[in-house]
Amino acid sequence: MSVRIQFDHPPSFYTNLDFISGRVILSLTSDDNVQQIVAKLEGESRTQLMRPSIYPTPHGRRDARASVAGENHKILYHVSTIFPSKESAGENIGNAAYSLRPGTYEYPFRFKIPLNNGCADPNAQGMGPGSGFGGLGLGGLQQMQYRHVKKTLPPSLTGFPGEAEIRYYVKVTVQRPSLFKENRRAAMGFRFLPIESPRPPLTSNEAFARRPFAFQPGVTIPSKTSMFKKTPTKLSDTPPTGEVDARLPSPPILTCNESIPLRVIVKRLTESPENIFLTSFSIHLFGFTEVRAQDVSRIETSDWVLISNIGLSVPIGSHTDPVGTENLLDKGLWDKISLPPTVTPSFQTCNLSRRYEIEVRVGLGYGVVGEIQPQSITLPLRFQVDIFSGIKPPAALLHAIANQNSVPAPALPA
Repeated sequence: MSVRIQFDHPPSFYTNLDFISGRVILSLTSDDNVQQIVAKLEGESRTQLMRPSIYPTPHGRRDARASVAGENHKILYHVSTIFPSKESAGENIGNAAYSLRPGTYEYPFRFKIPLNNGCADPNAQGMGPGSGFGGLGLGGLQQMQYRHVKKTLPPSLTGFPGEAEIRYYVKVTVQRPSLFKENRRAAMGFRFLPIESPRPPLTSNEAFARRPFAFQPGVTIPSKTSMFKKTPTKLSDTPPTGEVDARLPSPPILTCNESIPLRVIVKRLTESPENIFLTSFSIHLFGFTEVRAQDVSRIETSDWVLISNIGLSVPIGSHTDPVGTENLLDKGLWDKISLPPTVTPSFQTCNLSRRYEIEVRVGLGYGVVGEIQPQSITLPLRFQVDIFSGIKPPAALLHAIANQNSVPAPALPA
C-alpha cells in the first residue's frame, strides 16, 4: 500500500480565503482493509530555544529536556474524512473496515484557508478522530496551556533551522483496522502569504529621517607631482554644509515584490563655491524576528542589501544654488529594485513576530567637477517600516470591516 497527495493546479503560494483542493491517490498491490481516510489542513508555528544556565550543576551537566524550551502552536487545523463517504458510513455500524481490491483509488479533498489563526479556539483543536477525552486530546490540551493571540495567519517562515519555523501542509492518514499493520501517512507542504490588513487612506504626509553634514576645510591628501598633471584647483575655506532627508509615505509601508517609494533630498545650508557630489548610495533592510518559547525569548536579526553603489561622482545641484535649495536625488538609482522573495510580510503570532527597519546610506563628497576631494561623509538614515504582502483583501471583506467599525457603541444608562 502507498499513498500520496496531488494538488489541483497549485499556485506559487496560497492566501487567506483561498480554496486548496486536490486528490489523495491510494495504490494497492493486493487486497487490503481500510477503516477510513482522513485529510487534514494544518499550520504550525514551532519554536525551540535553549534556557540559559543560571545554576550550573556539578560537572557542568544539565538535564537536556529541562534546558530546552519549546512551543508548537497549531495555528491552522481543519479535518475532513474523505473515505468512506457519509452515505457509506451511515450504512455501517461501529468502526467497520472496508475491503479494497488491488488498484489505484483517488479521493478528492477541498479546504478553505481561514483568515485568522485558530490555536486559541478549543473547538478548532479538538476535531477529528482520536481527539481523546473531552474532544481535545493531548495536542489540544497542550494548546490551551500556551499564550495565544488572535491575528491574521502568519506567512510561511524558514531560515532558522531547529529554532523557529512556520509551515503549512496537507496531511492524509489511511487508518487500518489491524493492530499488526501500521497506518499509512503522507504530507505535502505549500507556501502561504497572508492578505493585507486594510491600508490607511493615502495622504501627502511623509515619514522622514534627517541628518546634517559638514565638510572640514583644508583636508587634502598630497599626490605625486608630474609635469603632465593638471594643477589641482585651490579650494575655499568655506566648504558646503547641509542636511539630507530620506522620506517615505506616512505611515511607512513597503510592499513585497514592489519598488521602494523613497525620496532622498539634499539641502544646502551655507554658501560655498564648491559642489556637493553623491559618491555612494546603498539601501539595507533589517529584519528582527522575536522568537519566544515558554519563559525564554531572543531576537534574531537578518540583513538584506537591496542596492549598493560605490565610486559615484554625481553632482547634486550646483554651487550657484541659493541657500535652502532642496535637490532631489534621481530615483533611477533605486526605483527598479524590489524586495527579494525571501522577505516575508511583517507579522505577529503567538510565539513569533517579525518587524523591519530600512536604512538608506548616502555618501557625499565635495569639490569641483572632475576634482572631488578624498574627504567623504556617509550618512545613515533609518526608518521603522511595515512590510505588506501586496495581496489586497476582497471587497466583501473590506465592506464587512467597514460596517463593523461603523456600528455605534451602546449608550450608557443615565
